[in-house]
Order: sequence, then C-alpha cells, then structure tokens
Amino acid sequence: MRIIKILSCCLCLLFTEPVFAQTMWKYFTADDFAARRKKVMEKIGDGFAVLLGAELTESYTKFRQDNNFYYLSGVEVPDAVLIIDGRNRQSLLLVPDNISNDIKTEALIKPGKEAATAYKFDMVMSRSSLSGILQRYASGGQSFYLQQSPQELAEMSRDRCTLIRTSRTNDPWDGRISKEVNFINKIKERFPANAVNDLTPILDDMRWVKDQKEIAVLRECGRIGCLGINEAIKVTRPGIYEYQTVAACDFIYGDMGSAGPAYYAIAASGERGLIWHYNANNHLLEPGTLLLIDYAPEVSYYVTDITRTWPVQGEFTAEQLTFYNCVKDARDEMIKAMKPGVTYSDLQKVGEQVYKKHGLEKYWFGYVGHFVGMAVHDVGSRDKPFVEGVVFNVEPILEDKDKKIHIRLEDTIVITATGSENLTPGSPVDPRAIYALMKEKGVGEK
Repeated sequence: MRIIKILSCCLCLLFTEPVFAQTMWKYFTADDFAARRKKVMEKIGDGFAVLLGAELTESYTKFRQDNNFYYLSGVEVPDAVLIIDGRNRQSLLLVPDNISNDIKTEALIKPGKEAATAYKFDMVMSRSSLSGILQRYASGGQSFYLQQSPQELAEMSRDRCTLIRTSRTNDPWDGRISKEVNFINKIKERFPANAVNDLTPILDDMRWVKDQKEIAVLRECGRIGCLGINEAIKVTRPGIYEYQTVAACDFIYGDMGSAGPAYYAIAASGERGLIWHYNANNHLLEPGTLLLIDYAPEVSYYVTDITRTWPVQGEFTAEQLTFYNCVKDARDEMIKAMKPGVTYSDLQKVGEQVYKKHGLEKYWFGYVGHFVGMAVHDVGSRDKPFVEGVVFNVEPILEDKDKKIHIRLEDTIVITATGSENLTPGSPVDPRAIYALMKEKGVGEK
C-alpha cells in the first residue's frame, strides 16, 4: 500500500503543471497569453517580434514587469526576452541564467521543456543565446518588429513615459536614450539589410479592447478601490492630515490583496485641489474645505482610476453643493451616454450641456477623461468611436481659482454591447450617502 502511495505521488508530480505556473495567475491562464501571442503572429506575417522585459531594479524595490511584455507572456522574470516568430508560428522565451533571489519563487523560470510546457512556449532558452537567435532570423530575411513606445513599469502610463523620455533626450546635460531606442539602434546597426517595423500599434490595438477576463480583473480593481475611498471618507475630520486619509486607503488595498497602488495618491484638501496631481499629502484638513482623493489599487497588472470629493466637516456649504451637483450630474449623464459608437467629442457635448443647464458653462474645461487598463492612462485613440470592451474613465472637473475650489468625480466605465457598466460604483457620489458614510467609524477609530 505504501509503495502504491509513493508511486501515485510521483505520477502526480510528473503530470501536474509546475506549482509556479499555478500560483502566478489568478485571472488568466497560460493559454490566454499564448492566444495573445498567436494574434501577434497573425499581424506580423513573415516577420518576427522581439520584446525586452523590464530590468532588475537597481535598488531594493519590488520588481514589476513591463506591461506589454507581461500582456504577451505572463512572465515576471527580469531581463527576459520574448521572441514571436510569425513565419514559423513559434514563440520563444529567453531567461537569464542567474536571477536574483529577490524575485518571488513562483516567478523563477529555468530554460527547458518543463517551463516551455507550463508557460505554453515552443522553447524556453538561456538569454545568452539571444545573439545567435537574432542572427538566424535575420539571415532568413525576416523583418523585425520592435516595441518603439516606452516601457510601462510600476505606477507609469504611456503619456508619462513619453514625457520623461522626451525630456531626457532633449536635455543638453542629459541626452540619455531609452532602453528600447538603444535596442532599435543596435538592431539597425547589426542587421542593416532587415526592415525594422514598429510593434507598438499592433499591441495598442489589442490592449485597447478588453476581453471578459480583463474586465473581471478591472471590476475587482474597482471594488477594492471603492472600499479604500470609502474608508478614507469615514476617517475624514478636521484636524487630521491628508496622509492619514491615504493610510486608510492603503490599509484596505493591502488587506484586500491588491499588488499596491496603481499610481501615487492624490489627497488634496482646500486650495491644493487646484494642483491636479498634487501628492505632498501633508496638510491638515480644515473645516469648511473640501477633500479630493484620487487613488486606486493595482490587481494582476490591471488598474482602476477613481476620484471622489467630499466636505471635511461632514456637509457641503451651499456654494460647494451647487458646484458639486453640477459635476455629479455631468458624471451621471456622460455615463448614461456611453455605448458603442459614441466618441470623445460626443461626451464633451454632453458635459457642456449639463454645465449650461446649471448656469456654470464658464467652468466647463472640455476635458472628459482617459482610457484605463494596464496603465492608469492606458492606450487608445480619442478619435475612434467606442466599441464593446473599451474601458474609459469619465472625469468631469469644475474649479474656481478665485474661490480656491476644485471638484472632480471620476469613475472607470466599460463599454458593453448595448451601453456601459460602471466598474467603480461602490463609492457614493450622492451627498446624503456621503454624509451618512462620514458618520461611520473608520479603520483605527474607536
């Protein structure tokens, strides 16, 4: 009997997918990532794509993979390389021979058949073989497809990455080029006879429309984000610091199992709300002022975006309420209007009409919001009509600089077949609901 049990255990170990592959993904499977690579193969024809993974961090900070690399691989190994061969319909993963023990155990991948099977690659090889592999593909006359957009790492978005890259390049005292630009230059120098194409538009189109699994992650992100904001509302009172309300969010985000913040916290009270991306968060909350918190978590490489504005003392003044209701109505009407075929400019018109209805059209900015996904400012074009699966953030704003008032409400919305779904409905926007929530005890309060 004992021998049978031992044999059974051995067979289970032999035929069961390795533990690291099971523990890596909560919402996705290896087949999901393989399907995405297959779509890339279809787009690049006889060419082959090469993507560089994120580098191991130079400081003692948590490693996070580049969004596009993770989107196609599900791999969290630093300094990895992904090759997608359109001509031969194959995908290869190259991993470094030596990986820091700072990386979590379930993410470790060694070259060989076991890892290839678990992650659905045709081969998993040592990164030291990269030069030979590139030479072999190039000699066959295949075109290169390389990522020309900046890498998106932790708490980063495409627009922010592009801004930083441009600033560094144009700075006469800096002049650094990005990792991806350096790689492109080396490819062109070493293989001048091979065409080099931009892979970025292909990946952007794929990421722009989310499938049901991605939407499920974003829905969970939204749920946790709302719980965090609600906790911040509960602890708000005159005399505490902005960062204490952020701490309430952080407790919930950590307790609910998020990977951490999607972006730095904005907890702007009073006139600091006029600084749209204020992040000092070190001022005392004062009676009669408003508190704006724009803060959200990350779950499985996907993020949400949520903002709420509420009165520090527990109730809006008459003037604050007038402004607030205008923003709330604009938010409500824009969400109602969202469906396939609607454009950014359509939502602008909806917002403008609401502000006119309230007699506050002079405060209309024309700004509607942005796409959300793996980055808080995700890929997507404002010129294209919405389609099912697009996730867009509605973000009406009203501010009066003279009165030092800034009000912003922000929700993450997914376009459905017939309309839309709010992915962040769990945090109140109705003033009476806010008042009621503020009377509840928050985390750490007795």
